Amino acid sequence: MQSNRLSVLRSLPSILALAFTAAIALVPGQADAQSPELFKKLNAPAGRVAENLKSATRLFTAYIDMTKSPQEVGPEFNETSIWPGMTDFAEVAKWAEANSVMGKALLELQNCQILGVPYGTEGVDPKFVERGLTAEIGVGGDLTKIRFGYLKSLDTIGAYVVADMYRQCEAGAFEDAFKLGIAHLRLLRQACDAQMFEEKLASMTLLADAFSVHRDILYVYSAKMAPELLKSLSTKEYPFLMPSENERMKRLEMPEGDLLVADELIKSVFNSGGTVSDEKFAKTFSGLQSVDQPLTTFGATKRWAKIASVHGSLEATLLKLNAVYDDWWRRWRLPAYGPMISMPTVLSKTNPVKYAAVVLGVKDIDRLFGMRRRLIAEFDGTVVSAGLASYRRDLGQWPNDIKMTYTQYFPKKFNFDPYEKGYGQFTYEFLGSKERGIDGDLGRVVVTGCVLYARNDDHEANGASRHSAGGTNDDFVLWPALRAISRGQAK
Repeated sequence: MQSNRLSVLRSLPSILALAFTAAIALVPGQADAQSPELFKKLNAPAGRVAENLKSATRLFTAYIDMTKSPQEVGPEFNETSIWPGMTDFAEVAKWAEANSVMGKALLELQNCQILGVPYGTEGVDPKFVERGLTAEIGVGGDLTKIRFGYLKSLDTIGAYVVADMYRQCEAGAFEDAFKLGIAHLRLLRQACDAQMFEEKLASMTLLADAFSVHRDILYVYSAKMAPELLKSLSTKEYPFLMPSENERMKRLEMPEGDLLVADELIKSVFNSGGTVSDEKFAKTFSGLQSVDQPLTTFGATKRWAKIASVHGSLEATLLKLNAVYDDWWRRWRLPAYGPMISMPTVLSKTNPVKYAAVVLGVKDIDRLFGMRRRLIAEFDGTVVSAGLASYRRDLGQWPNDIKMTYTQYFPKKFNFDPYEKGYGQFTYEFLGSKERGIDGDLGRVVVTGCVLYARNDDHEANGASRHSAGGTNDDFVLWPALRAISRGQAK
């Protein structure tokens, strides 16, 4: 971030708009509608990218041409639940085969720079607006209402990709299957550069899940795949998901669009003299009734009005927001386990009544940090897993030591555990003839051959006896693919 950014915009926490839109039940009209300048500022970053390097228009055009999926995409039918042994997979495979137009679009768009969905609906193709393929800020003139309808299309595209990858792998067309899969990963990586928190979190989650599915498919089919294809995946394709991206995904930035939205929203609850408007403040915050918020006891409107009477001025609030956000921004860019990270945050020392808007606004920031750790583990773990599978395909056995796979089978730097405080490597164990039982949300899964795992948020290696993907405790097992094993997908 440049040091000469407008101080007010730079100061506002990236999660503030999300907190107001996702956590607060508000009535239309209680926050002022945004100025036309807001959309201009929100769309400025994408405006600096050439149109031919944006994916959204061509992607959505292909999406509109897709036929309806056999099942509604959602919790029960998505990129992580589709596999050849599922009920009605034949119908799902037919659906995927009939929608090759999307596959062609992904292959053409994989080298674009950003997804580039414009904020607002002005100038957007009416057919996209009709289908909800938009990023709307201030729905119905209410700035607290934000809707990213296009995210549903990414869910459907993910389901299509997994269905078609499995369909092609079942037919032995492994190269075409993984060409499609890699193109999809690159498209999702573009989506991860969105400007708003909700978009970014959703896109990062989809990308992390997609990596896990790739490991499922590698586990099931690697013994049948050409050695050259496996080696290409582990040394040329997965490691270079995006030009100049490294194993720590340092190009991922914190979302900045929320800052602009929050700027107008915060100002809307202050009078022209810089003091809190009791009525606007109370109406804005009285809908918040969350048990994990520090101000829950002030749920009634009249009590929020009391908070308004002692709340800091607009100037003081913006200064506090500046301090809190700058603190989080530095933590995002600095090494994850440096000395500063262990120090109390500015937020933790902020008065929760005097600066209620600040405390409520940035509370959820940890979700983004946590999602980044999980995504890095999924990304690097897929590179290493493909390298292990390539080694075994070449030599007929798992390596006794993971060092035996470096360079020839995958770049050493991708053996990086984002949960290891010493910035160390994943834990790799060669099991030989032994079995390892691993418990988790998939039940008890028995693995053989070898096991590769990351630590988790407890930063401890616990022998991979329990698995959790990005959890507080247990270990994060990356290889072999536990989901595929739990389904009985023989390798």
